[in-house]
Amino acid sequence: MQSPECVRLDDTFGPHATNCRGDFDFTLLFEETILSLSPLTILLIIAPLRVLYLFKKNKKVIGSPLLSLKLVSFAAFGALQLVLLVLWVEPSAIKTRATVPTTVVTTVGSLVFSLLSYAEHVRSVQPSFLINIYLFVSLLFDIARTRTLWLRHYSGTNQAIAIVFTATVGVKVAILLLEAVEKRWILRPKYKAYPPEATSGIYNRSFFWWLNSLFRSGFSKLLFVEDLFILDKHLTSEYLQERFHLAWGRGKYMSSTTKKTPNSLLLVSFRLLKWPILRVVPPRACLTALNFCQPFLINRAIKLSEEAVSQKTTNIGYGLIGAYVFVYIGIAISMGQYQHLTYRAITMLRGGLVSMLYQKTTDLSLKDVDPASSMTLMSADIERIVQGWQSMHEIWSNVIEVALAIYLLEKQLGVACAVPIGVALLSMAGSIVAMNFVMSRQAMWLEAIERRISATSVMLASMKGIKMCGLKQTLFDSLQNLRIEELDISKKFRKLLIWNMAFSYLTQVFAPILTFAVFSIIAKRNGGHTTLDTARVFTSLSLFALLAEPLGSLIMSLATFMGSVGCFVRIQEFLEKDTRKDPRKKPADFIEGLSQRSSRTQSLGEKGSIRTKSSALALSFKDNFSSFASHDAISVRGGSFGWDPEKEPLLKNITMNVPRQKLTIVVGPVGCGKSTLLKALLGEVPTLAGTVQISSASVAYCEQTPWHMNESIQQSIIAASGFDEKWYTTVLRACALEQDFKQLPRGDQTIIGSKGAALSGGQSQRIALARAIYAQKEIIIIDDALSGLDASTENHIFHNLLGYDGLLRRLHLTILIASSAAKRLPFADHIISLDMEGNISEQGKFEELDAAGGYASSFNLPLPDWNNKPEEDSSGPQAYSYVPPNRSQTTDGLEAEANRRTGDMSIYLYYINSIGWKPTVIFIVAIIAFIVCISFPNIWVKWWATANMKDPNGRLGYWLGVYVALGCTALLCLIVSCWQMIITMVPRSGERFHYTLLSTVLSAPMSFFSRTDSGVTVNRFSQDLQLIDMELPVAALNTFATFVLCIAQMVLIGVASVYAAIAFPVVLAALYGIQKFYLRTSRQLRFMDLEAKAPLYSQFTECLSGLATIRAFGWQGALQKKNQELLDQSQRPFYLLFAVQRWLTLVLDLVVAAIAVILIVLVVKLRGTVSAGNVGIALLNVITFSQSIKLLITFWTTLETHIGAVARIKIFSEDAVGEDMPTESYMPPPTWPSKGAIEFSHLSAAYKPNEPVLRDISISINAGEKIGVCGRTGSGKSSFVLSIFRMIELSGGTIAVDEIDISSIPRQEIRSRITGVSQDSFLLKGSVRLNADPSGTYSDEAIVSALKSVQLLTVIEEKGGLDTDIDELYLSHGQKQLFCLARAMLRHSTILILDEATSNVDGKTDEIMQRVIREKFSSHTIVAVAHKLDTILDFDKVIVLDFGMVVEFDDPYLLLNTPDSAFAKLYNSTMAEQVEEVALEDDVRTPISLASPRSIPISSAPASPAASTNGNLCREY
Repeated sequence: MQSPECVRLDDTFGPHATNCRGDFDFTLLFEETILSLSPLTILLIIAPLRVLYLFKKNKKVIGSPLLSLKLVSFAAFGALQLVLLVLWVEPSAIKTRATVPTTVVTTVGSLVFSLLSYAEHVRSVQPSFLINIYLFVSLLFDIARTRTLWLRHYSGTNQAIAIVFTATVGVKVAILLLEAVEKRWILRPKYKAYPPEATSGIYNRSFFWWLNSLFRSGFSKLLFVEDLFILDKHLTSEYLQERFHLAWGRGKYMSSTTKKTPNSLLLVSFRLLKWPILRVVPPRACLTALNFCQPFLINRAIKLSEEAVSQKTTNIGYGLIGAYVFVYIGIAISMGQYQHLTYRAITMLRGGLVSMLYQKTTDLSLKDVDPASSMTLMSADIERIVQGWQSMHEIWSNVIEVALAIYLLEKQLGVACAVPIGVALLSMAGSIVAMNFVMSRQAMWLEAIERRISATSVMLASMKGIKMCGLKQTLFDSLQNLRIEELDISKKFRKLLIWNMAFSYLTQVFAPILTFAVFSIIAKRNGGHTTLDTARVFTSLSLFALLAEPLGSLIMSLATFMGSVGCFVRIQEFLEKDTRKDPRKKPADFIEGLSQRSSRTQSLGEKGSIRTKSSALALSFKDNFSSFASHDAISVRGGSFGWDPEKEPLLKNITMNVPRQKLTIVVGPVGCGKSTLLKALLGEVPTLAGTVQISSASVAYCEQTPWHMNESIQQSIIAASGFDEKWYTTVLRACALEQDFKQLPRGDQTIIGSKGAALSGGQSQRIALARAIYAQKEIIIIDDALSGLDASTENHIFHNLLGYDGLLRRLHLTILIASSAAKRLPFADHIISLDMEGNISEQGKFEELDAAGGYASSFNLPLPDWNNKPEEDSSGPQAYSYVPPNRSQTTDGLEAEANRRTGDMSIYLYYINSIGWKPTVIFIVAIIAFIVCISFPNIWVKWWATANMKDPNGRLGYWLGVYVALGCTALLCLIVSCWQMIITMVPRSGERFHYTLLSTVLSAPMSFFSRTDSGVTVNRFSQDLQLIDMELPVAALNTFATFVLCIAQMVLIGVASVYAAIAFPVVLAALYGIQKFYLRTSRQLRFMDLEAKAPLYSQFTECLSGLATIRAFGWQGALQKKNQELLDQSQRPFYLLFAVQRWLTLVLDLVVAAIAVILIVLVVKLRGTVSAGNVGIALLNVITFSQSIKLLITFWTTLETHIGAVARIKIFSEDAVGEDMPTESYMPPPTWPSKGAIEFSHLSAAYKPNEPVLRDISISINAGEKIGVCGRTGSGKSSFVLSIFRMIELSGGTIAVDEIDISSIPRQEIRSRITGVSQDSFLLKGSVRLNADPSGTYSDEAIVSALKSVQLLTVIEEKGGLDTDIDELYLSHGQKQLFCLARAMLRHSTILILDEATSNVDGKTDEIMQRVIREKFSSHTIVAVAHKLDTILDFDKVIVLDFGMVVEFDDPYLLLNTPDSAFAKLYNSTMAEQVEEVALEDDVRTPISLASPRSIPISSAPASPAASTNGNLCREY
């Protein structure tokens, strides 16, 4: 029984029950009011609000016994509380004035808890956070209260009270276990798909237990994105986009009335994410509080080690052990939650910003479209924002921690604490100076990255042209120079990092030195009454550690956060760019009807259904569009169009009509503005004057340069429409695609490749045309889409679509075509002619214009033949089935091996070799010296403190001198190591790896570009190189420095406590096992993070390049949805990678907690045998070791994941199959090819093994001969000429040029000696001079002469001459082809290869090109692929190809005279209709022979006799 004094003391607040219960207990009143009543009151205030909120929600679970068990347990708990209440009111019960009220409130609380428990169980998917937190905290307090009740040693009523209270604790434990049970097994089906985190309880989430299943999967198998947990609602892009879009819209609206700031986007993000951001504050505040418990624990532990052993000190020791357990486990949990919640907010921010960037992209004006700039924003800028926000909360928390550390130092060292304040201020001032330059220098670096990525993207999009023109070395030098320039610019930013690093360590190194010096000097002057004893020294050093770490973190956090602010500014500038304003007048009330119509899928396989549907559509038009002219689909009145309102319009005074349900053709010379007019009608080119009216928002658009996304052919055609097999088959047959599908191994499931790399030019155009038709829009606008087709295919498609019974005419659709060829003008219902000044020269029906003597009549065209019937495919209709798009992640063997391989030292050696061993050794030595110089002072101050015991404040000069020398050496070594890594080693590795990547990509065969998404390759040049430039070196620097530091700290702990050192092998084994288990999953997540970004970036760049098409079709919404899917797919590994890193941090913190507890147990048990100095060293190093070991494993795993970028480059460069072969080593004479003879002997070639595209070709081309190559689209024409450039692999036979087998010559040499002009014009980024003469070998006079020959000199001189940037010329498609021809004139060669070079140009441009070819290349051997067969009739011979085989090879006139020849059939299929019309007309027009002055013969042989007899076949159109 306790004494009356203790009874009286228990009724006081205390809290310490002095001299009672072993002098180690709280007073009963304190326990009842603070430990019981306080948390209970807080919960009772919150619980009703929570219950009301929950009862508004739907039920989430099905019936189960769990709810009954919970309610029974709460009933038992309430009953026990009533029993307790009865016992407490007994007169014999010894109690306090708060005992009965506390019991009453607890009894009432049990009723409220049961209601809350019911609501939480039924209407929430996860265990109750409130109940679990309360039960856990109150249980700890109840255990203390139970101990007190039993230690009172009463009998009777008071003993019964202790027994019943113990029973309530037991019931509370049962309730806690029941409340902790997760409910996934009883969730309703709707909620079962929720990710594990969303259904996990507080304990599961605190210890990241929900990730264990992911770790087990990652450890045992290869992971893919589909294996990862789905995102919860608040992380999905659809949810985030809606919120960010609304918030940004409101922000912009507010900025119209208030002053707009450059940081508006940042502020909007803060406002929008205020709750996710504020949720981080409590765990971060707890972390600060727990961190600052450590100096007090060290101080008490050192004093305990100096005290005599007694029951009281033993009890204090046990309390100290409990405090260590609580503090270090608390640090582990609060650190994990703080960082996890931070990264959750970052994931939300990333999802919102990327969604906003994409949404803004769909609204951009075409003049503001810059794929490289936008791509940099989405990749580099977003990554820097992620980095900046990672440490954002460190800024405010570090300020608090620095203030706390200084306050506690003042308690220990008095006025000497002013010294670290001064050092800290100096450190801050130095860092602030650097921060003034951070944003500007980072912006310069990002702009340099942007320039390089832009040039790289252009290169990847034009590899065919680059290889044909032999520009590989030119491109290589240009891009490598951009890379070197970028690295030089980055050094300015990197120097700021070193500056910041030095100032961040200034406090850590010099604050203790100067503070101890000032303290000792003051103590000596005051007579030596105080001195640096052991407790004071190590408590102060722990505080210095707690001061230096947040101060260094504050400086670095400010720098990274300011960098992220700069990125916010860049993104905001992009978001504030002018939105594309559609000036067209269109019926708003039609949009609803349109959406309803487009949602219905119609089957148009039979004529009857087509006519019925078209009649309904016509009726709909009449009903809805009475405000428009009754016969016009599009009407322009006084329109002037141009990009710049300050300059003269490109098109002026345009007044025109496009008749509804008719065919309208726009014609005019090259560069007159046909494409610009079409874009103006689409609302893409600003209307500077006049009005544009359009009768329907249902528009399809087919660009001159076809736009495709990297999907299957079927997906490209269907696009955003539903699949209808009959209609799909109808469209394929109309566009003559079925025969192509028979040749393709995978048919319509063939992947198109980036920018249609896997298709021929004609196939690409026809697929784009099929897409426009399949969409079933009211108006179809076609920009010269038929020009790249061979005559037979073009004739087939034209009559199938626009003939008398053509598909589009049966549908009664409005068709508007801009054409460079005039031969289809007779079939037009309306014709619009543009002149070179951008004015309409004439418009009307063909018969009217033909009689008027204007532009249309100059072509001398016959009347149309409406009876022409295209040949039907005799093979019968093919069956097609819908194959949904495959969004799943693809497995690339090289990528998987590079990213999932663990512990491969060859990767590290490869990285070191790229840097060089000399700088690496200097770096290693400097780091080791730095660590030694910052670790040894722990021993030095211990010796100093021991010496002070004998001679207080003696030999200050000696102790301080060595201390200062160590500090100065440490700082110097740090600067040297950082300089070596960041300024010397990084640029070396960056230059080397870019060199390796670039040479590998430029040496890759064309098949690589057709099968590899350009986004993946761009990702190598952007994401991988960014990791190598920025994150990898920092991770390497930190890993090695922390590794050496951990060794030093383990040595110090081991020296101070031998018994603790015994545990190190176990600890090291545990750490090794942890990282091994962690790393397998972590590396796979990092790989998936990088891989999942590639399709997101690809779609982004593809949408930018096809913006006009997307908006014309109205597909913004569909592609927005696809972007959301890709973003969600990207967010999953992004978020989970951060989550598993937090798991690692938690586990490491728990390991450190175990070490700390082992140490304090040894201190308590070995009192009297361990010196106070050694206790101080050991416990101080536990604080620093806890940070260091976490950082080591974190940096190591970060290094292991980032080194994957090096592994990818290494394996890509080593295993990628280059096009150059070891046998290609023969260097031909400098004059080769001197003659130009070409011999094909049994040639077979293929892009992929076992898929030949050329078969057994044997022909001989004599020097100087002009050879035309023809055949239907997809017959192998382009492959034939590519084989001469070795751009397609030869699977059999040989090609000899001037009797030298070209398979023995390096490919780059072949391409530099043979001149080629491809169908797709390729222009380098740079000046006119650079593009005309990339090798820089010709004079300006020669360049001017070449440009003059192709009639471009005037255009170029008007814009500034040869130094003008090529992009500022705004050349039309035809003008670009003329420019490429001028470039070809400046190359010395005897062979000219033309790959459909004139297929996409108008008649005037074609005439110029034909004249130049005949005048300037008259002595050359010419091999020309041609769709316009009349351009090769005066060639020496023609080659007719079909299915990759030579069908005919002979004189074109001889073949025309042979009725059954393939060439005659091909030629007559396009000419027959006009021949028949001429025969039917009384007034026969005079044909223009190819031998007329308009066509200059280039063959040296006499004209064929067939020329006279077939004059009517040789008409020029």
